[in-house]
Amino acid sequence: MPGLYVYISTSSSQHMYKPLLFSLLLSSTVVQAIAQAPFTTCDSVDVNNINARILVHGDMSWDPVVGVAACEFPKGSGKHINFATSFWTSGFDGVGQLHVSAQTYRQTGNDYWPGPLVGDTLTYSASQNWAKIWKVDRNDIFYFLSLSTHTTSNTPESILTWPAKGNVNAAGNAGAALIITTDMAPFVDLNSNGIYEPLSGEYPDIKGDQALWWVFSDNGPTHSVTHGRPMGVEVQSMAYAYNRGTLIDNVVYYDYKVINRSVNSYTGMRFGLWDDMDLGYYDDDFIGFDSVHRMGVTYNGISDDGSTAFPLLPANSYGTHIPVAGMTMIVVPGDIGATYVPAGSFVYYDDGTTPTVDTQYNNYLHAKHGNGVHYVHDTTGNDFLGTQSGPDCNFVFTGDPSDTSQWSECSKNDNPGDRRFILTTSDFNLAAGGSQHLVLALVTTNPDTLNGCGRVSFDSIRIVADTAWAIYNNPLPPNAVKNVALPEAISIFPNPATTQLTIYSAKKITTITITNLFGQTVYNSQFTVGSRRASIDVAALPSGVYLVRVSGPDSYREVRKFVKG
Repeated sequence: MPGLYVYISTSSSQHMYKPLLFSLLLSSTVVQAIAQAPFTTCDSVDVNNINARILVHGDMSWDPVVGVAACEFPKGSGKHINFATSFWTSGFDGVGQLHVSAQTYRQTGNDYWPGPLVGDTLTYSASQNWAKIWKVDRNDIFYFLSLSTHTTSNTPESILTWPAKGNVNAAGNAGAALIITTDMAPFVDLNSNGIYEPLSGEYPDIKGDQALWWVFSDNGPTHSVTHGRPMGVEVQSMAYAYNRGTLIDNVVYYDYKVINRSVNSYTGMRFGLWDDMDLGYYDDDFIGFDSVHRMGVTYNGISDDGSTAFPLLPANSYGTHIPVAGMTMIVVPGDIGATYVPAGSFVYYDDGTTPTVDTQYNNYLHAKHGNGVHYVHDTTGNDFLGTQSGPDCNFVFTGDPSDTSQWSECSKNDNPGDRRFILTTSDFNLAAGGSQHLVLALVTTNPDTLNGCGRVSFDSIRIVADTAWAIYNNPLPPNAVKNVALPEAISIFPNPATTQLTIYSAKKITTITITNLFGQTVYNSQFTVGSRRASIDVAALPSGVYLVRVSGPDSYREVRKFVKG
């Protein structure tokens, strides 16, 4: 791709920014820079093999401040399977007017803003208060349930401040008090009164072993990406994952409840997933579509990721051991029981054809190029050189790249590059005040030498997608650790432990020391006064029995035993 490449060197690595993002970092609109700056709040789903960034403006998987990928796989490797992802939607109101909302890299502004709609609007000050992501680990809930009484001091903050209806302790960005009078974050309502009361033992109703919850809307301070009419939708979102030592550890779920807060009833409406799914080095990828799983797939266009980079191999490239990654739509509007409606379309664009106005975004959501020309099933020529010809189609690259007789970028001998794909639902209607449900999953195979064009097959990514679908439809029970008898003052999870030990304390922690049975200190650390939770890496410890000593203010001392497996 033409453009200016920017390298930033550190003592340990060298990172290359995509040319697109250099201009983003150097310029911004006056609205963004001064009065209504976008929020950089973020957190990550990081309980399993993937460390996936979540943002508050309807986008995910990247760091908009420094412009780098933030969807690491394997976790801790410094390599990434995704660069940026966002939710798109469009539809027509009762008089046939187009409404569109989308998000990409924030070059021109924001269509989405954090926070729910009041009526059908969202002010900047309200959005600022809601610019937060609430994160709950399952063990937080296990600890909470172990307590005989609940107070503001012994209830984990993630549970105490959960943004559920009626919670008097709900807290947003920078601790802002939130008054929530409508159904918002889900919770276990023990007395069925519709009000979240954590001090009465109620707690977040999360999915998976770790969950993040946030809300964004499309009729906020600006609507400056698509430059069209907002829809007046509120999107209540939960990202979650499991950690079970199986293929489910290569999956992150994204669960969206989309509520129409406007007075309009929409027809011809679609949800879309826009994804710039870079595998390591961004400029040598291919894409494909699997109809059975309603899944867009990204794989490497060559066998050595990053080897075409100039002037040197980027530090975040996968080299010859490359994963295959995809986004699958598990639940879409129109699904009823075991009857699944097909996806609406799967198309693509490269950097030179980025949409800029509402009609172009809507075209991409309906299998058309930005100029309105329908995508075609091309049997000759290179799909990314403007030489396409053939019958209209709603889905591109529908074949498995392992079969040269099927339509794929491998069989077409396309030039690998920086792909963005748009995966959509079929058309549906959404009445004023109504809601729809969309569930996506990020899935990835483990890195392998067989995953470049010429050797790659979609069989492995289909197996991971099968796993994601099966466990969504039959959720795994909470880890058995919740049945462990918990001590009153401190709790240790898991026990036995193999890689990570988490310590919860009802009182403040200042020091944690771990000794073996010979009295030798194998771990010692000071903690900020006020901490009540600590996570300790015990992977390097030999198997055996250890003593954990927790100290705090006012001569607080507790000793517990744990087994390193």
